[in-house]
Amino acid sequence: MSLNQTFNRLEPNAEKFACSVLKGERVRENPDLPDDIPVKFLKILTGFEDGKFLDIQLPNIQLNEMDLLIELPDGRLLHLEIQSTNDESMLRRMYLYSAPVFNQFGKLPRQVLLYVGDKPLDMENEIGSYSYELVDIRDINCSELLQSDKPEDIVLAILCHSDDMDVTIARILEKLSTLPLKTRRDYILKLLYLSDLRKLYNKVNEEVIKMPITIDVKDSQIYQQGLLEGQQKGLFEGQQRGLLEGQQRGLLEGKRQGLLEGIELGLEIKYGSAGLELMGMVRTVDSVDKLEGFKNLIRKAASLDELKGFFAKSR
Repeated sequence: MSLNQTFNRLEPNAEKFACSVLKGERVRENPDLPDDIPVKFLKILTGFEDGKFLDIQLPNIQLNEMDLLIELPDGRLLHLEIQSTNDESMLRRMYLYSAPVFNQFGKLPRQVLLYVGDKPLDMENEIGSYSYELVDIRDINCSELLQSDKPEDIVLAILCHSDDMDVTIARILEKLSTLPLKTRRDYILKLLYLSDLRKLYNKVNEEVIKMPITIDVKDSQIYQQGLLEGQQKGLFEGQQRGLLEGQQRGLLEGKRQGLLEGIELGLEIKYGSAGLELMGMVRTVDSVDKLEGFKNLIRKAASLDELKGFFAKSR
């Protein structure tokens, strides 16, 4: 089964997802993958290929969590915020972050806002003597990141400047194809999510389909939208009960299982463990149409209560 069929198009918070890539975090829990810094990207920003993530829970401040705070080998601090939209409040937010960092660590950080959005960058970054740096990731040449052997760097290349995006996508997938299966699957899923920020999902999607990646559904944590698995089940049942009936049943069950996996992934990405508590109710739904409706609602819902309301209405 192709990895592409494991991906259900959801829309997690773009800044948090890009931040998770910079942190080397996983799309889903996978103890085999290290949390690591994308070294090539860090070198482009700072000149260093190494750093140490610091605790970013700041006390006694209205905005109590920043995206990334990194201690560089020379002792300096780098505060990195990720934005996919132009936010009028960013100047105030960045200014407010600097004082508690100084209070906690005894030094002011170098502050960089990394813009990963599709629209032109348009945010103020200075007032009086205070300023922070604005970096549009599209000003970074993707070829620099593609020189790295770190998958965290490689997937970020999809957001950077490219003279030929088709060639860039091919090079990204070529480098990811050498990774171990579980790691490869994780970073290709990240690539698909990030590609949507550049409206490149369909193009990347088409190339992923061509990749010779197979997944044993019994071992997979996230898999298929249902079509191929359903066909396989349908053909198997068809040998015993009739080909057409088996195909229909297999396709339906395969699609249902795929939707359940996609819903579980969406709930975990958007709401964490609290979202996964809804899976008990989700699994009681037999209707593929209702599951489709619930999956679509995950993208639009503003709260878990709104999702719980779906089941109340369905009774």
